[in-house]
Parts: sequence; C-alpha cells; structure tokens
Amino acid sequence: MSERFRPKKETSKVSDESFKGPTFNLVIINVIFFFFSSILSQNLFLTSPQVIVITGFSLYTFFEIGLIWTPLTSVFTHSGIAHISGNMIFLFIYGYRLEEMNVKPRFIYGAYLITGILSTIIAAPIIGYRSISLGASGSIFGLLGLVGGIEMKKKSSNFKSILLASFLLFIMSTSENTNIFAHLFGLLIGILIGRYYNFDIEL
Repeated sequence: MSERFRPKKETSKVSDESFKGPTFNLVIINVIFFFFSSILSQNLFLTSPQVIVITGFSLYTFFEIGLIWTPLTSVFTHSGIAHISGNMIFLFIYGYRLEEMNVKPRFIYGAYLITGILSTIIAAPIIGYRSISLGASGSIFGLLGLVGGIEMKKKSSNFKSILLASFLLFIMSTSENTNIFAHLFGLLIGILIGRYYNFDIEL
C-alpha cells in the first residue's frame, strides 16, 4: 500500500533512530513473547492450544477460570510464526508512521494497549463466550485508525488513503479463524482517539 505524506523537518530523526523507538520495542516484545510461547509449546512454529488458552482472551477463561491477565497477554500472543510475521510487518508500517508524525512514544505504547485490549473485550460477546482471541491485529488496526484520526483532525486528504488502506487490510486479514470484529473495533477506537485526543503535535 502506498500513501502520500507531507515531509517534515523532524522526519529524519525517525530514520536515524528507527531501531530505538516505541515501534521497534513493541515488535521486540511481541517476538520475545512468541519465543517463550514456543518454548512452552515445544514448537518453534506453532503455539500449542494449552498456551493459547492461558494467554489468549475469552470470556469463559476470564470469568470462570480466573485468567485475569489475558486481556493484556492476548495482544502479544500469536498462534504461529506466520501469524506473528504478518502482524509485525504492519506494526512496523503504522507504528513508524506515527513516529514520523511526531506522536510521543508513550502515546504509541498506550494506543497499542488500549485499542488492542478494548477491541478484544468488546468483540468477545460477539464471537462467542468460549472463543479465544489472540494476536496484535486489534492493536495494529488501532494504530492505523490513530493515523487516520489524526489526519482527519488535520483535515488532510490523506484520510481517504487511510480509509482505503484500512479496507484493503481488512479484506486481506479476513479468514475463517480471524476475529474481524476486533479488527473493526480497534480501527474505530483508534480513529476516535486520533480525532479527539490532543497529542500536542504539529497539525
């Protein structure tokens, strides 16, 4: 997907420190989490059902088994190497875009967690009481929505490009086992945050 962005004087800082920012840190956290999941699963390519149950989120495991940490761990849990690889590519794309827009690191971390956790929880009653959600997709759609919301606030024509990117990514990520509702809610929450929260950036 190609998007047009206005260059800014401070954009070079992102390229100079691209491996020191919040996006890179979030990718590393996801990779480390997957590494430990692989060790527990005794499989370097697929996460075992047992690990998915204790780290993914479902209403059943949260309320009836008491796995209260799962709203947090679910946004870092991935089912396999293909799952995490695809998600990390898009995390790089939209995370770095926010860094280019001079969004402060704490807001990027916060947006990743808030959009991922909220979208997973809101989608849970729709997908089923025992259905387990996992993966960074809700957070990634949240970051994409955040970019769109900020562009909307700027009244930039780039917002149309973001909508197109959102639609294409939504279509690309749709499959039988995909929690498309978490994707949709993550995107909407991100747009709302970007549109109405003051990030103290140049508009």
